[in-house]
Amino acid sequence: MSEFDNPYRAAPGSEPPALAGRDAELEAIKYAIGMTKTGAAAQSVVLIGLRGMGKTAVLRRCIAGLHDEGGIALYVQASADLRLATILRRAIERFKNDNASIPDTLRSAFDGFIKALPQAAYELPSGLGGVKLSRHEQREEEEIVDALEALNTAVRKHGRFLLLAVDEIQECPPADLQMLIALAHQTASTSEPVFLLGAGLPESIAYLHKIRTFTERWRYFRLELLTKTETIRAIDEPAIERNVICEHAALERLVSETRGYPLFVQEYACATWIHHRGNRIDLEDVIAVAPAVRKTINGSFYDGRFRGLTPRECRYVLALDALGEGAHSVAEIAAELGTTSDAVSSTRNQLIKKDVVYAPSGGLLEFRMPLTNRYIAEHRLDLKKRAQAVGG
Repeated sequence: MSEFDNPYRAAPGSEPPALAGRDAELEAIKYAIGMTKTGAAAQSVVLIGLRGMGKTAVLRRCIAGLHDEGGIALYVQASADLRLATILRRAIERFKNDNASIPDTLRSAFDGFIKALPQAAYELPSGLGGVKLSRHEQREEEEIVDALEALNTAVRKHGRFLLLAVDEIQECPPADLQMLIALAHQTASTSEPVFLLGAGLPESIAYLHKIRTFTERWRYFRLELLTKTETIRAIDEPAIERNVICEHAALERLVSETRGYPLFVQEYACATWIHHRGNRIDLEDVIAVAPAVRKTINGSFYDGRFRGLTPRECRYVLALDALGEGAHSVAEIAAELGTTSDAVSSTRNQLIKKDVVYAPSGGLLEFRMPLTNRYIAEHRLDLKKRAQAVGG
C-alpha cells in the first residue's frame, strides 16, 4: 500500500470516500434530478451549513456522473467580484473540456450559448478620460436569461436535461441570483424544467427569501455535525476498504477530538493515517498526532479571528459562550453582560464584520465557526485578561 494512498480528504471542498451522515440529502436530490430528467419540475434544493460541514462535497457528489444519466451540470462558484456571464462562460468551457465525446451539434449549442452571453463591461481609468464601455444592465440580464433558455431547449432536443449547481450562493450578486431563480421558476411550468441546486452559508436562506419570496417553497437542508455513529463510519469504512483496522479506542478518541465536525474528522483521520504503520490504527497513533493537528486547526480557523478582538469584543464573545453552544438571542447576550442590546449593538456589528459571529435569523447570534466554544474554553484565561484591559 502506497504511503500516498490516504483515504481521507482534508482539503476544503474535496469529497471524502465515505460521505457519512448525508444520506437523506443525497436521496432527496437524486429524486429531484430524476424528476427533472423525466420533464417534471422539482423544487430547487439548497444545502445550508457552516463552513466545513461538507456542502460542496455533497453538491459535487450529486453532479458527479450526471453526464452518464443524460444530465448536463453547469457548476459555478458564485463570487461577489464576478458577474454571472463570466462564471457561466467558464463553466461551459470546463464542461466541454471534461466531456470531449459530446456530439458536435450539442457542442455547437454550447458555442452558441457562449456567443450569446453579453461581454464584460470595461471602464477606463479616470486619468484617461473616464470613458465607460458598458451595456444597459437590464438588457444584459435579459440576454443571459435568453441564452440560458436557448441552451436548455438545445439540451432537451438532444435528449438531455440541464442542472445549474451554484456553490457559495450567498456570494451571488442579487441581479445574477434573480436571473437564476427566474430561469428555474419559468421553466418549472414547462416540460423542460431546469433544476437549480445550491449550497451556501446559513444566511443564504434569508438572502434568497429577500430576493424572491417564492423561494420560501424551495427545499433547504441544513447540514449539522455528524453523530458518533456517522463519525465512526466516516473514519472506519475507508480504512476497512484498504484492509486497515481501526482500534475501538482510537475511534472513540477521534470522535472526542473532532466532535463530529466533518472537516476536523478528515483532518484528524488524515494525520492519523500518515502516522500509523501496518494494518492497524491504534489509540497511540491518535494521541501522537492530536496536539499538532489541534495546533494547526486553531491557527487556521480560530487564532486569526480572536487575536484582533478588542476588550469589548472579548467580553461579548465570553458572554455568548457562557450561554452555551448554538444560537442565542441578542437580548440574552446583553443580559449576560448586564446591559441592553442597543448599548452593545456596535460591538455585535464589529464581531459580525470580523466573521466571529453571524445572525442565523432575526434577533439571534451564533459563532461562525463550529466548535468555537471549545476553543474559547482552551483560551478562556487569555480572553478574560484581554477583556479586562483598560480603555476597551
